Amino acid sequence: MTHTLHREGGSEDLSSDFPVLAIRAKGYNEKGNLWRLKKILEVAVTRYPLANFGDIVTGTKFTSDLEQMMKSERECPIVHMVFTNRDDLTRFLGDLKEMNLGISVVVSGLFETIFDCCREVGLKPHTVNYSAGVWGRVERLPPSEILEVTTLCGHSLVSSHLVKRFIEEIGKGKIRCEQAAQELARQCVCGIFNPIRAAKILRSICGLHHSPDEGPSQE
Repeated sequence: MTHTLHREGGSEDLSSDFPVLAIRAKGYNEKGNLWRLKKILEVAVTRYPLANFGDIVTGTKFTSDLEQMMKSERECPIVHMVFTNRDDLTRFLGDLKEMNLGISVVVSGLFETIFDCCREVGLKPHTVNYSAGVWGRVERLPPSEILEVTTLCGHSLVSSHLVKRFIEEIGKGKIRCEQAAQELARQCVCGIFNPIRAAKILRSICGLHHSPDEGPSQE
């Protein structure tokens, strides 16, 4: 799975943005293992202050809740979650190692950080994927700061036009950066959009100061 690889931004921005997914292997263990995916999601959500999470079938943190995801009997091939610091990510990788559920896990982020996290809990990455960037008529793309927001959704469901509209409304005082970021997060159906980072980017674009109540939404 590579839809979490293409997040734009510098090293400082990406150092607090770690999308994680757990997925069953087609033709190997995709049947009868829904409980394993639910267990991984439950541990992540109940033990760590995630920026976002979702099961791609029931919804995400901003369109559903963990209770509904745990109750759902619909087959779900993949679950997602977004961590905002390396320490929580490292502890979660330790949880996964201890549970040993036999489910493939993909962690995206800065290579050096991810490798360090794995090393600290005694894990060795099986496969490494690189994003080669965007090629072609890149002059037709939105500005880089807009791309930093839109690429937080790997399936391109967050429109650059919607981001620009919220920037205008923030400038007019009609909406707060955190509110705009959460509305943008609702567009991402799999739950890898990081609204905390998005709010930070929106504040920077609009020339606003750091929000004292920045943190994962508890809604």
